[in-house]
Amino acid sequence: MSETHRQRDQLQDETVRQTFPASDPPSSAASQGSRAVPAERMMPGGEKPPSPDEVTLSLRFPDSEAAKLALEAVVREGPLDRCCARIELDDDRVIMRLDVPSAEAARMATLLHRHGAMEA
Repeated sequence: MSETHRQRDQLQDETVRQTFPASDPPSSAASQGSRAVPAERMMPGGEKPPSPDEVTLSLRFPDSEAAKLALEAVVREGPLDRCCARIELDDDRVIMRLDVPSAEAARMATLLHRHGAMEA
């Protein structure tokens, strides 16, 4: 392999090492930004469409702190997408509602009960 090919390979290796994520090409112009696709297009806001086999779990928590910690556990251990869960505060009640596949409902309920959930 010639010296110029080695130099090009080294330059390409260095360029690839500095890109994140790997699917985004490096930007050649500072005004363009470093993403191939704007972040707004990659992560659109709004509600996700319901799945036909989803069920909604409604569980009560003693306080909002316990509900937030349980939500973190469900997202991490479930795993469950954060947009499938919501915490609602009603006077002295804290209710978490989760939209989960029906096949996972019992497992998710057990996980939440381990983190302090009670039946709503």
